[in-house]
Amino acid sequence: DGATGIILNITGGPDLGLFEVNEAAEIVHNAAHQDANLIFGAVIDENNGDRVSVTVIATGFDQRLANQRRSERPAAESQQQEEPVASQETGDVLDIPAFLRRR
Repeated sequence: DGATGIILNITGGPDLGLFEVNEAAEIVHNAAHQDANLIFGAVIDENNGDRVSVTVIATGFDQRLANQRRSERPAAESQQQEEPVASQETGDVLDIPAFLRRR
C-alpha cells in the first residue's frame, strides 16, 4: 500500500550501531509497498553525539488511493468578501509614491 521508491538516510553519532540502522530500515520497509525499491545509507557524524536523524524520501504512491482519500475529506467552505473598488486617481497624483501620499 505504501511507496514504491524510497531513499532512506540515517545519521548518528559514533555510538550508532548496525542494529539501530537495520531496525529503522525495517520499519520503513514494512510501511512501503511489497515491491518497493529501498535505497538506504548510514552516516556516522562525530558532532551528532547521542542524536540520530532519519531522512526519508518516498515516491510512487498509488494515485487511486490518494484520490480516494482526498475525496473522503469534506471540502472547505469558500468565503468571499466584497471589497470596494478603489477610485482611480489622476496621473499627477500617481507620480508621487504611495508612502508620501499617505502623509
